[in-house]
Amino acid sequence: MNTQERLAAALKNPLKAGYVTYSGHIMTLAECESYNRYTEDAARPYISEKAREYLLDQRHRYFVLISEPERLS
Repeated sequence: MNTQERLAAALKNPLKAGYVTYSGHIMTLAECESYNRYTEDAARPYISEKAREYLLDQRHRYFVLISEPERLS
């Protein structure tokens, strides 16, 4: 499955409030909306591959920071 296919699948099944991350953190509605926005932006067909990879990297970073709040200190 390539990047575009994975993004299409993620758009069909966005994260919802109550999602439990690998660390046990329960995501809020605001956190899920922000995460899903990264997915929506990365899925835009007219952005460059470099921009898409940047957005996906930022989405991953955001997810880790939400999941592991101790990393913020």
